[in-house]
Amino acid sequence: MKCPNCESENSDTAKFCKKCGTALNAETGPNSHETLVKSMNEQKSSNNNTKIIIIALAIVAVVLAGAFVYMFTAGDSASNSANNVNSASNNASQVDTDDANSDKAVSASKPAQSAKSSMKIQGGSFSTGSADADKTYAQIYVGTEHSGESVIVQIFYSRDGNSLNNGNMVPANVHSDGYLYITSADAYLYYPDYATIKLYDSNSNLLDTQSVSLTPTSGTQYF
Repeated sequence: MKCPNCESENSDTAKFCKKCGTALNAETGPNSHETLVKSMNEQKSSNNNTKIIIIALAIVAVVLAGAFVYMFTAGDSASNSANNVNSASNNASQVDTDDANSDKAVSASKPAQSAKSSMKIQGGSFSTGSADADKTYAQIYVGTEHSGESVIVQIFYSRDGNSLNNGNMVPANVHSDGYLYITSADAYLYYPDYATIKLYDSNSNLLDTQSVSLTPTSGTQYF
């Protein structure tokens, strides 16, 4: 029997070629070589398809693993961001609460100063005697709501642009009628024609000031 591959002579009972090892069978004929080649090609194609399937499965596995890692990381990042936002919000709320409590504490600790800071000179009068040597009296109205509060009053008197006194700072209490009654420390040789009033709280903080033009005669003049 001739080998269909290398045409070597083999015994009729041989199953394989003694030279090239090609399988020998009863169907060996003119097309035996082509059949063998086709079989080998089909085997190679099958092996290639198997490799392609394995590679495709590996790619799918990698993609799925990457997607899982991304989803896990994104979820964790979103959770951390939400926690950071909540933490910032809580901190801001705490700061606002602390500021509000601090403002309340400051406000509660200075009730008198807050009240005095709103005190203003609302009007009044100046009175002099019948002679230049008489003292000058000032009645300054600040409002009955300040009754009993302690303040300091300073009044500068002048005549023709010349000062008549040094403007002593006089402590005083607001009367129940809302007035401050201030008497000049000295009598003057001339009737004043101008007066400047300065009003301070008990800590010498300026609250208000007012200037008044006067007629240089005796009597009471209102402003």
